[in-house]
Amino acid sequence: MILCLCPNPAIDMYIWLNTFAAGQVNIPQKEERFPGGKGVHVALAVAELGEPVMLLGFWGGPTGQWVREKCEALGIACYGPDVSGWTRTCLSFKGENNLDDTELLGIGPSISEADFENFLKIFVRLVTSADLVTMSGSWPQGAPPDAYAQILALAHTARKHTVLDCAGEQLQQALKQKPLAVHVNRREGESLFREADPVHLAALLAERCTYAAVTAGADGLYLAAPNEFIQASCTLDNIFSAVGSGDCLVAGLAVAFIRGMALTEVARLGVACGSANCLRPELGMLHRSDVERLQPQVKIKQQEKIMKPLNYSQS
Repeated sequence: MILCLCPNPAIDMYIWLNTFAAGQVNIPQKEERFPGGKGVHVALAVAELGEPVMLLGFWGGPTGQWVREKCEALGIACYGPDVSGWTRTCLSFKGENNLDDTELLGIGPSISEADFENFLKIFVRLVTSADLVTMSGSWPQGAPPDAYAQILALAHTARKHTVLDCAGEQLQQALKQKPLAVHVNRREGESLFREADPVHLAALLAERCTYAAVTAGADGLYLAAPNEFIQASCTLDNIFSAVGSGDCLVAGLAVAFIRGMALTEVARLGVACGSANCLRPELGMLHRSDVERLQPQVKIKQQEKIMKPLNYSQS
């Protein structure tokens, strides 16, 4: 069982818009909605890969109810406090212009101290049934800056492995708890370490966790582990959208960890999941058949040493 945290779920909305004129009325050609938020994407991918999953989030108003109902219809058990305000809406633009793949991220509700404490209590109850916990994305307004660090401490007390995917202050605080695995994209890693090279980023991140996963767009995944370093990539002929690919990659890593795969196969499944997300119009979602087809196409480059000595610590 994988427990996926999505503190700030969303309705992900595709807007097809070929022209945009500032200060004027703009009418899209089409729009579509999907359950979203990074942790929701992870949970959907885990379920599609055939693993049991629980989803924990804050649910606000009619939009929160819609996201929850969509996830539950796909077999994902959802938990978490109902809060005042509405769950956010995030827009992704599609079109034959420079707006293509532009994202506009909603803010979402503001939570109280009591809401956060309720979230922690529910987590403590659920984590006993989980084999691994994923923690993804931003927190609503009102959450403490060390929210993920507090969750990690509780998970470690329960002796559960953790996979973290976040940025900014939440990431800096959470790394003090030494998660099992951490994923960042190259931009997030550069912001944290002032280092642009993904190999060096993976080495620096691996000093603060056991498995460090850095993604770099078409260059793929750089995965650092004790005494191993792997670069994995998959070439795609047609990409509909890369939005949500990092989340699907995290789902692949989490599933590979609980299945006890060798590190090369962890990387292979993660990259295949991230790549599969790019192929279809469903935002932040993948199809297992695409993952299975892409896995043999993932190219693995393995080297024994990273660029600098590392201080590894198990989670």
